Amino acid sequence: MTGPAAPPPSSSRIRESRVVPLPVDRVWDRIRSAQFTFWRAVKSVQVEGGSPDAVGSVRRVTYTDGAVEELRIVELSDLSHSLSYEVFASTPPSRAAAALHSIRLIPVTHDGSTLVELAAEFAAPGEWTAAVVQDAAFKKKEMLEDLHKALTA
Repeated sequence: MTGPAAPPPSSSRIRESRVVPLPVDRVWDRIRSAQFTFWRAVKSVQVEGGSPDAVGSVRRVTYTDGAVEELRIVELSDLSHSLSYEVFASTPPSRAAAALHSIRLIPVTHDGSTLVELAAEFAAPGEWTAAVVQDAAFKKKEMLEDLHKALTA
């Protein structure tokens, strides 16, 4: 006899945004490479697979807390100023069964600034969903704060 089945994964989406008082091209210059050098949580990024400027390329991101994630670029558009990547490996293992992150820049025509939107979609076991979403929201807010500081300093 087997025990009760594990609950199915639950999907969640988060979105955080911030206006940066610079033109979209200036902001895109810092985002496009997916190196995240402006973010205090990132210790180093290595491009390990594919051309750095191509969909399918892989980044190995080492964080200041010792965690390591491998990211695959799944979308990169100079036309729409957007970048998406999936996390396909993590040490220690992630609580999320799947994670897709997106960065989108939107020109604010009123004053020439840029709206930076960070989004993430997760699938996580039901008991971990709230923790995964809360952690991701905190990290997205921190990333936006650090990007703003790096660009306006």
